[in-house]
Amino acid sequence: MKFSEIKHKIKNLGNFKSLKEIKEAGLRIVRNTKTGDYWLIEKEFLKPVVTNYENLKSIKIEPDMSVFVYPEIDYSKTKYKANDYIVWGKNLKTKGGQKQEAGIPLPKIKSLRGRKYWYSFQPSDDLLSNVFWQKRTGERFAVFFSDNKTFVDQKLYPLIKINKNIENIVIALNSTIQRLFLEVEGVSYTGAYTLIEISVEDVEKLPVINPERLKSKKIKEILRKKEFKSIFTELGFDPSKPIREQEPNPLPDRKALDDIVFDALGLTKEERKEVYWAVAELVKNRLEKARSV
Repeated sequence: MKFSEIKHKIKNLGNFKSLKEIKEAGLRIVRNTKTGDYWLIEKEFLKPVVTNYENLKSIKIEPDMSVFVYPEIDYSKTKYKANDYIVWGKNLKTKGGQKQEAGIPLPKIKSLRGRKYWYSFQPSDDLLSNVFWQKRTGERFAVFFSDNKTFVDQKLYPLIKINKNIENIVIALNSTIQRLFLEVEGVSYTGAYTLIEISVEDVEKLPVINPERLKSKKIKEILRKKEFKSIFTELGFDPSKPIREQEPNPLPDRKALDDIVFDALGLTKEERKEVYWAVAELVKNRLEKARSV
């Protein structure tokens, strides 16, 4: 969106006349997704965060929002542009949510009033990561990756303390073998969709292919081409028909990724087919069970 199109919506624009001036002042334009208004906030007070992955087409992920991170100081004693946003929030009353909190100013709601400075939020940099595990799994599953470290919301788990072999790790965790481990060990529940929801503790217990055994000169290329699709589409099965009566026909990006792992394990052609059949059957049975409840 062009600066001229949102200029009138920036609440604390002041005397700034161009995007260039704003950037040179160390500021960024941030949109409040609930009100549609825009604010100027110091770059240093913004951290990248991923809040939505459901509509992604690939396993490469980019931050879609910025989280406001203000230091634990009295804003009234500073002259930051971000202070305008804090003053606005101080006078804002909640809407909806818990009945006992509806209509209460932000500083007084339960989740904020316990802080020394209600507006101060300091997420630990230890939670920054390049690799993210999908908390809930339906037909689609991926372990996402980002070129730059970022925060994620509760829909994804950041895999921390990964400092080497990142590409190999992402390949291993996105393999159909890993999906097999997940389908067998995951905790499932039913709803509008059948999902597997797995806790951090259970993720830590899952078997993982040793990434150091994976050898290929095309790992980076494969990762950037890997799409985020239904397991049936990826493996070339029609879920309306018996899985075992169909020949696996994986998509090129799925086959290229899996072959790296299958080769490392020394699986035969028939054993590779068995992995595909087993995973597709497990997912299909899980989905059908949910629909029958």
